Amino acid sequence: MGDRHAARGVVVGFDGSPKSEKAVLWAAVEARRRAVPLTLCHAWEVYMSAGPMTFPDTDLKLAAEQLLEHGVERAREEWDNVESVLGRGSASSVLMDAAAEAELVVVGSRSHSKFGNLVIGSAAVEMTAHSPCPVVVVREEKQTHERVESGNVVVGVDGSEASRQAVGVGFTEAHLHRTSLVVLLAWPRSVESGVLPLLNADDLRGLAQDRLARLIAPWRDEYPEVKVDARVEIGPPREVLLEASADAGLLVVGSRGLGGFRGLLLGSVSRALLDQAPCPVAVAHAPEPSGG
Repeated sequence: MGDRHAARGVVVGFDGSPKSEKAVLWAAVEARRRAVPLTLCHAWEVYMSAGPMTFPDTDLKLAAEQLLEHGVERAREEWDNVESVLGRGSASSVLMDAAAEAELVVVGSRSHSKFGNLVIGSAAVEMTAHSPCPVVVVREEKQTHERVESGNVVVGVDGSEASRQAVGVGFTEAHLHRTSLVVLLAWPRSVESGVLPLLNADDLRGLAQDRLARLIAPWRDEYPEVKVDARVEIGPPREVLLEASADAGLLVVGSRGLGGFRGLLLGSVSRALLDQAPCPVAVAHAPEPSGG
């Protein structure tokens, strides 16, 4: 157990809530499949008391250690290679430090303590946009690995660098879970009904299908055993992906697509899917530009 620690393998945030416990079990199965360590992270802070009672730092830290140990015990029900990190500070900063060398970060959602903000608050934007590895959000009780085994992995793409990263995550997960992969490009209805001077809608859709095939070609070569269905679907991206994820085990998206403003860390479609998708959502992001 340490403070400000970079972890290998899979990293998961734990705050003691039932939903973060679900995320821990999900992450433990993922670590077992990858044969890598699982690291549980818990953040604690000292708050100034406005009332007559105060608690020593040592008592607060001891309570945090006991809570984290409970999470470790739960994780070891699924995987024996489990470590823990207890950090003082914000949940996002502790997780970000731990994720510096990790393969995957897993978080629960809508908890009432620190890690609950990772889905809908500023910490969620920070993790899903800037984590050096993909982030999986496990939102509901029914979002289990059994669902992944019985469903498939769905990836939404739009040609952005983040969505290219999402394709790689999708192939990796489909390979790990021995399931099929569906790669979707949402095609605007306005193009279908619009009048174009030189190309009709069928021609443009054909070009989009060709581009999609080229996008996934390198990953097909790397994972030849993964069965892939790559297609162009008509409709807004959110609607297309929600419909496709109805029976899916995992939905993978980029943190920000081509339509996103540079100032936005998490695209509107990705953020909506985190709240509404019936399956866990993995968010991949484009590599940070090098300074200069």
